[in-house]
Amino acid sequence: MTEFFHFIFTAPNIIATFILSFCVLYWLIVIVGIIDLDMIDIDVDVDADVDVDTDMTGGTEGGVAWFNKILHFFNLGRFPFMLWLTIVGIIAWFGTVMFNHTLHIGSFLLGSVVFLVAFIAAVVIAKPLTYPLVKMFDALEKSHVLKSVIGQIGEILYPNKNGQPGEAEITHEGSHIRVFVMPSSKEIVLIKNQKVLIITPTENDKNIYLVEPYNN
Repeated sequence: MTEFFHFIFTAPNIIATFILSFCVLYWLIVIVGIIDLDMIDIDVDVDADVDVDTDMTGGTEGGVAWFNKILHFFNLGRFPFMLWLTIVGIIAWFGTVMFNHTLHIGSFLLGSVVFLVAFIAAVVIAKPLTYPLVKMFDALEKSHVLKSVIGQIGEILYPNKNGQPGEAEITHEGSHIRVFVMPSSKEIVLIKNQKVLIITPTENDKNIYLVEPYNN
């Protein structure tokens, strides 16, 4: 055991071990309750509708959007960053240590190259492994948005007909949420593409919301 700890803290493995140790320390502090889970986080803003112009400014915006899409593809920013880094860090650490041990690598420089390759491979491997976490946090985000739809502005997708609720779409922090809606009074007629204000859930069904036309 002593030899194992000595080996993982040798020069070729020090970067991978440092990152893994940082993650372990972070989770210990979270468990104790000193810091919150989201204290260290990264907000990845992905805009799929960015227009790339031919001038210098447009080129920069297109490059940033392209980079954000890559981060989003590998699930970075879709759930807490430290959770993502921990999963990637464990995989990269294991790959680095095993590779350095097998090839008897003792150089810090060569070990750093091995770690870089292992880290890139870990990011790729972590994508399918973190998919359940993405789905879980997406569901939690959607639930949070649904709790705060009161007072939001939506757009009618399908008007209500024959006493059945219609549908409206609300855009909230980049998320598109659809909710069932009914007019707040019989005099109101909902029209497709009409802007409406979400007022309150109906008495009979909390998943259906009363709305009124919104004129800005």
